[in-house]
Amino acid sequence: MKTATKKSFAIFSLLTLLIFGVSMNSFAASAAEPLASEFENLAKEMHAKVDEISHKSRSRYFGKNARRHKSRVTNKIRKYEKAASEYAEQAAHHHQLAAGQSELNSVSNQNQTDLSSNL
Repeated sequence: MKTATKKSFAIFSLLTLLIFGVSMNSFAASAAEPLASEFENLAKEMHAKVDEISHKSRSRYFGKNARRHKSRVTNKIRKYEKAASEYAEQAAHHHQLAAGQSELNSVSNQNQTDLSSNL
């Protein structure tokens, strides 16, 4: 009696996890595209900051202060370019996730229609 209860509990647990996993995959797919567009917007903002700083930073300093100012501007530009490239990579990754998930959804829909047509 105890083994039958354990087996039924194990089967029920696996089915519950399977259903929960499928619903989480559909949730992740719906969240991937908005995240991709958000990362694209952040990358555009970083590029805009780089353009703004590079056009704005005309040297009005002399000597040591000019070198410090140039160094600060160069470091900011490098930081913004690095952030922009990271955001672009994240956007590409999320686009890839969304494309893969939409492909999986189309295959599952096709399988469901095949099953319903066989009945």
